[in-house]
Order: sequence, then C-alpha cells, then structure tokens
Amino acid sequence: MPSPDTLRRAKLVIRTSLKLDEQVAIADDMALAGGEYDLDSLDILLIVTGIEKEFGMKINERSMTKGAFGSVATLADFVDMCLGSTAAGHTAAPIPQ
Repeated sequence: MPSPDTLRRAKLVIRTSLKLDEQVAIADDMALAGGEYDLDSLDILLIVTGIEKEFGMKINERSMTKGAFGSVATLADFVDMCLGSTAAGHTAAPIPQ
C-alpha cells in the first residue's frame, strides 16, 4: 500500500501528464494500462518524467515493468519502493540539487 502522500502526488503527475480536467476523479484503483486511459509509450514517458521531477529521483528503466502501470496505486507503490530501496538496490537515485 503506497503512502497517502505518494498517492496524492502520483495523481497530480497523472492529471498533469494526461491533461485531465480537475473534475475528473482519479481513483486509487483506476487502471492505467488497458483501462479507460490506455496509456501509449508517450503517455508513459510523460508520467515517468513527471514522477522523476515530482519526487526528485531518476528511475532506472530496467526496474520499470508494465505492472507498475497497472493502476494509480501500483504506480505509487512502485515510487515508494524506488524511494525506499535507493540505498540498497539502486533502483532509483535522487537527482543531485
């Protein structure tokens, strides 16, 4: 289960990246891959870039799987996992300021 803050920030990135109106509800279990907004490669790139900027991290392409884009919650879970495993697994690295 992702942290509430990560989930909120991931939704913000998704809303911005997909240019969703403020009135569009984004549920935690909203499907990304294969759902209403079936993401293409450009959408994924926009979201990944947005996540990297929002969380100040660099995502290693090899660590990202299609499963991370199953839903909003799985994407937020992936971000939490990356942030939590930076020191141990080098999955994602903070961007130097």
